[in-house]
Amino acid sequence: MALMSQLTLCQYATGTIGKFQSCIVTKHRQFGYPSPLQYREMGVWLLGLKKNTSSGVKTKMRLTPIHIRLIASLPTTSLLRERDSIMVQLGTLGAFRQSELISLDVCDWQTNRECDSGGQSYGAMVFLKKQNKDEEGKGRWKRIGWGGDLCLVRRVERYLHEAQLHTHADCQKWKDVAVRTTPCDKCGPLFPMVYRGTRFNNKREGTNAKHITNAVARMLTAAHVDDTGFTSKSMRKGGLSTAKRAGVPKALRCQQSGHQSNAHKVYESDDDTDTEGNQDLPKDEPPGGFRREHLYRFSQMFGL
Repeated sequence: MALMSQLTLCQYATGTIGKFQSCIVTKHRQFGYPSPLQYREMGVWLLGLKKNTSSGVKTKMRLTPIHIRLIASLPTTSLLRERDSIMVQLGTLGAFRQSELISLDVCDWQTNRECDSGGQSYGAMVFLKKQNKDEEGKGRWKRIGWGGDLCLVRRVERYLHEAQLHTHADCQKWKDVAVRTTPCDKCGPLFPMVYRGTRFNNKREGTNAKHITNAVARMLTAAHVDDTGFTSKSMRKGGLSTAKRAGVPKALRCQQSGHQSNAHKVYESDDDTDTEGNQDLPKDEPPGGFRREHLYRFSQMFGL
């Protein structure tokens, strides 16, 4: 019990404590000693050790348009900063889950794919291979509209060009539907790991959840903002809350975030104040689906 208490005080995750416990029980049985779990005191103590008591960092803060504009205005001093800046902006404007950002390949970024009647592009589309509750495994799209001086679409295009991240000539994603939802081993990840802040490694290894959280902290620190209470979920929460305050209807918010229930309310702010903006958007999804220009409105609420 003393060991378990010490692990908890040292902020070990519940799963890690469970592994230690399993090893202890195994060794006791191996050497002929009774299992510690047979003692009533140990059982009562472990009863309160649940997943919700894990000492992970709680997301208390959301990324707002002010935060995103500060981050987008920072000068590019290294490849690492450019990758982190784009990752945080894209995660917020697209209301991405961290697992969705990690799974993005270079070929998942598509510009000029949807245009209006005059041939003018609406912006960029991002294809998601992995998502929650996608039982059919078809994947889905998120849309990022064109902006102004701090346009994210143009910045991503510049990042891909300067980092030499291109769709491979042998990529079959948009030629074969069967491989569309699988990771592309030809193009590689959209956000590879950066070594010494200046280069990708030869294997082009992708980032993980820890890298995304660190990217949020690094960008906020560079913008002279206290990063306390910010995590990778601050991006998704910030995107949904900003769209809600701007008057974007619930159906369109769920269209961008991928929520199929009222779970989106957990990520949004508690401010239910009605706004006068975006009154031209339909409150519910029309029978034929939203118009294309409406699908890009979510990302444009940040005014980049």
